[in-house]
This record gives sequence, structure tokens and C-alpha cells, in this order.
Amino acid sequence: MANLKSFHVLLQKTVEPDDVIWDFTVPNLPKPQLTNAAGLMKCVSVIASTEKQGIKLRFESAPTNRVTSQEKYDRFILISFPDFRLQWPATSEGKATRPATGRENGDYITRMLTTGLKLNGTQYHFFGHSNSQLKSRSCFFFAGTKEEISIKIESMGDLSKLKSVGKKAKRIGLLFSSAEVSLTLSPDRCEDIDDVASKDYIFTDGCGLISLQLARQIAQRRNIIFRNTRYLPLLRAKSKSNSAPLCESSRTHQIMVLLWSIIPSHTPLAL
Repeated sequence: MANLKSFHVLLQKTVEPDDVIWDFTVPNLPKPQLTNAAGLMKCVSVIASTEKQGIKLRFESAPTNRVTSQEKYDRFILISFPDFRLQWPATSEGKATRPATGRENGDYITRMLTTGLKLNGTQYHFFGHSNSQLKSRSCFFFAGTKEEISIKIESMGDLSKLKSVGKKAKRIGLLFSSAEVSLTLSPDRCEDIDDVASKDYIFTDGCGLISLQLARQIAQRRNIIFRNTRYLPLLRAKSKSNSAPLCESSRTHQIMVLLWSIIPSHTPLAL
């Protein structure tokens, strides 16, 4: 793994503000079997500043979330723009470079996310990002067509019913936020319940209930030790995340999670 982590290559020496194609060939790229076994993911950094420029490829430990846990790591590229301030080249000898405007910087990133990136003949398109990645200007690309990616995203949380762009983006962001799968929940152990609401206020606001048996099972699997301190961990299932208070009246012979709309089969439950 040490040799794989030390692997790095410069894909492109300069980053021009008018770039429109990102097609790279790396003859000595490590084999997917090795990187997948080592838990490593391809990472591409797009750097553009007055001091340095370039598009670099390396391997890093794969982030753990509900999306990456369901696919082989070689199908992903984690792309980031850590130091990104484009520079227009000098128009004539002796003149200095001109810094790009904020809009020009944004247009470059938008073009790259829209066009995608090709590596050794495999096309990667924008897949998604967590809320924290949005702040750090990084996201995931995935090997597949835009249509395939759209279908895959929709299947992870029945997002087609959401009409609000902001709410849908937030739900998708939860899929990419860091979480480890605690257990796989069968659909016959789930029940959809309504929020507790009055005419003017929703009291539960999406919160559900969890049985004592399931709470103990999750605690054992995650090695959670109670230290006489109250806390409310967030349960994440599909594209939803919320707290789930204990329900001691759940049926004794059936472990139940009463959450909002956990209906699809074999739902990964993460903490």
C-alpha cells in the first residue's frame, strides 16, 4: 500500500482558463485489483495560482460513505480544486499574467463538472458531493454515463418525488457524507409513520422511533459504550438522516425501526 500511496503523476502542466477537454492517458496506472484491495481511490487535484499550476493524480484512502461502500473504488475519482485562482497568460512579452475573475474561475469549474474527465479511455462524470465537500470545493466523479449516474442516485433514496432543488441537493449530500454501514435492515422490519403535527407546527419533523432491541444491536456492532451521558446519534438510511428516540412499546418479537419512508428493500443503516 505504501508504494501505491506514493504514486503520483502530473496529468497536465498548466491550467488554462479556456480549457474545454480533460482527456488523460497514464500508461503505468496501478491496476484496479490492487488499489481496490488496498482501499484506495484515485484523487485528482486541479491547482491554478501564481505560484504553481497543474492537474495531478494520486491515490488516497477511500472516504467511507453509503455510496462508496456499494461500488468498487476504481469507478470513482475524487476531484478537488484546493488552490484555484486561474491566471490568463501574458498577451505580449514583458507583460504580467492577468488573474481571472471570480466568474471565470467558476465557469472553468462548471465546464469541468459538466464535461467530465476521461482517464485511460474511461469517461468519468460528476456524481455528487457531501455538504462539507461543497465548502472545500471537492466532489466525486463516477465511471458511467450521465443517465446511468442519474438512475443510480435516484435509486438510493427515491429522490424523484422531491420538487425542491435545494432539498434534493441536501438529500443527495447526505449520501456522500461520512458514515459506516452498521447493519442491513430488511423491509419487513420497517414501518412508515406520520409526523406528529398540529395545524401550525410539525413537532417530530421527520424524527422516527427505534426499538430497544435494534438500539442494542447497533450499539453492539458499533461498539458503543454507555457512559451515563445522554446523547442523540443520527441514524442515516437511504438519503435521510435524523434522530430516533427509543420506543419501548415496539413489538417484542420483531425488531422495528419506525422512520420516515424507509421502505426500499435491504436498506443500509449507518451511524
